[in-house]
Formats: sequence, C-alpha cells, structure tokens
Amino acid sequence: MSERKYIAVGVGKDEKSLWVGHFGISPYYFIYDDEGNLIEKRVNPYSKGQHHDDPRLIIKFLDDCKVFVAKRMGEESRKKLVTELNIETFLTKAKTVDEAVAEWIKQRRN
Repeated sequence: MSERKYIAVGVGKDEKSLWVGHFGISPYYFIYDDEGNLIEKRVNPYSKGQHHDDPRLIIKFLDDCKVFVAKRMGEESRKKLVTELNIETFLTKAKTVDEAVAEWIKQRRN
C-alpha cells in the first residue's frame, strides 16, 4: 500500500463538475496534494459496471489518497471508510471541482 497523502475528488463526465452520484462510481477522480495542486486524473475502472457498495474496491484504486471529496456517498460506505479504513470524507454542495477543492482547503486551514 502507498503512503496516503493525496485528496481524491469524484469528477463528472465533463471533467469540470463534481460527480452527482455516489463517489464510488464517479467516472473520474482528480488527485490533489494538500495545497490544491492537481497531481493527476484517474479513470475509475468501476464506473461503468453495476453500482457497488464496497468501499474496499475504491480504497485499492485510490490507495495513496487520505481524503475523499464528494457530493454524495452511501452512509454505510462512508462509515466504513472513516471507522474501518481511516479515510477522511468531505461532502460538499459545491458544483465544480475547483469550488470543492477550494472549500476543502479552506475548511482544513480553519
């Protein structure tokens, strides 16, 4: 397992807005460092299949991420991420990826 040091944001198909569905089936994840710098874009291998409620699938794919930023996340999945897998979750009402990252940075600094 990699060192968990990045922030993963669930991104919509237009690659600008936040994914409005559950985090685990986002088409893309944008990976950021703590300062809000984009590190890379990842295509989610689980986005085209059936809905799943197994956060361990996403944990393996995002094994270097410590925070998941999303509009929606299943309550049971979120609970597993936080209590069992030690992942911080940040739910936002932001519409764009840039707004969500700025909101997360502001919250983290306060």
